[in-house]
Amino acid sequence: MRDGIFVSYSHADRALLGQLQQVFQRLQGAVRIEVWDDTRIVPGSRWQGEIKEALDTAAAAVLLLSPAFFRSDFIATHELPDVLAAAARGELVVLPLVLAPCAHDAVTAIYQCVHDPAVPLDSLDDAGRHAVWQRLLASLNDVAASIDHETHVGAESVRLGNDVAASADVAHVLDKIARASVDPAFDGNEAMRENTRVFLEGQRCQAVATWLMVEMKRPDLMPFRSKAVIRMLEQVGREQEVALGRATGLTQEFANQALAMLQEAKGSGSGRGGAP
Repeated sequence: MRDGIFVSYSHADRALLGQLQQVFQRLQGAVRIEVWDDTRIVPGSRWQGEIKEALDTAAAAVLLLSPAFFRSDFIATHELPDVLAAAARGELVVLPLVLAPCAHDAVTAIYQCVHDPAVPLDSLDDAGRHAVWQRLLASLNDVAASIDHETHVGAESVRLGNDVAASADVAHVLDKIARASVDPAFDGNEAMRENTRVFLEGQRCQAVATWLMVEMKRPDLMPFRSKAVIRMLEQVGREQEVALGRATGLTQEFANQALAMLQEAKGSGSGRGGAP
């Protein structure tokens, strides 16, 4: 589910970003704008998860092509390959703009440029640039018009899921589940491993539900986000029921095993008592 616009550019070309922002202000419909350059990578930030989320929920990618763009290791490693791969799968629309003469064929030979790539934006006068921005706006409005309510909710559900997984309490339980899955202490006793994982799954469901209930109380919660929270609460409720059912089944299995062992022990004792 994709309802955003991803903008990829080099910070060296920031001078044109203001004009692009004016285009976004005239967009029709609710569209999420994600503008990325390497200056957003700061110590302590979870930028890899953020950029993946932005790319995974983008319906269109605006690429500001320039020599600096193609020199950027960040763009070459973390942005352009994923954008082109998603576009090749038909998941997003690529809208390239050539800011200055550069080796843009790697992109424009595959995806139609918003303007004549032989005439970069830095060679155009104000009227020429205005015409390019108008064409970009028309293309983005076409993308926005294709995004319906369910798509917005679906994309917000992706973001919500990432936020939930990143929360401290949920992340802590997920780590315990992962460790229990490979803990050598359970080797040879898979029943106990499974029992532990089911118990932890119940903890995960509780942690997720608690986080979502807090999220629902936010005064600035947007409608799409609210709908995504409600759906996730319903989903985690179903998962909790499954975990509870599995826990009940495991408890019964342990009880049956204990009873069988007790009966076997009694039978062995009776046999020894009757011996001459």
